Amino acid sequence: MRTEIIIFLIIFGVLFAAGCAGYGDSEEVAPAAPGEEEAEAIEPADEAGNDEEPEMEEEETETGAEVEEGAEEETDAEEPAAGAGEEIIDVEIRDFTYIPDTLTVEAGQTIRWTNYDTAIHNVVGSGLESDTLQEGDTFTFTFEEEGTYDYICTFHPWMEGTVIVEA
Repeated sequence: MRTEIIIFLIIFGVLFAAGCAGYGDSEEVAPAAPGEEEAEAIEPADEAGNDEEPEMEEEETETGAEVEEGAEEETDAEEPAAGAGEEIIDVEIRDFTYIPDTLTVEAGQTIRWTNYDTAIHNVVGSGLESDTLQEGDTFTFTFEEEGTYDYICTFHPWMEGTVIVEA
């Protein structure tokens, strides 16, 4: 009986080590944890020997959402926009929540919702109506008139958001 247990433990250890070893071969970069800065990927020089770094047009926030260069990262529940038409404000759909759930923008400002959940979502209400958003899909809307725009996800009605448009 003792020999069988030892043989079992040896086989288990070998299979466990072999299974774990396969995960180290991935070239995919693991996402940075909140609060950690993301390391830049090192790209090999091209065939002509050019060592110049490629230009970066977008950067990722700590939560993984892409932000256009020069755009400010949304951190507060309500954040005023810098100016009408200057940039696209991003709203993340993550963990069955709109982040941020309330925004204040100027008339003419554009907002882009991006679904980071594996579940489907949408943005519907107050003149807004997106298609069904799969993971990675986006919906963009430009707010031309001042007012308060309430919206929900019709698949998950507890998901609520508000856009306040000022002149």
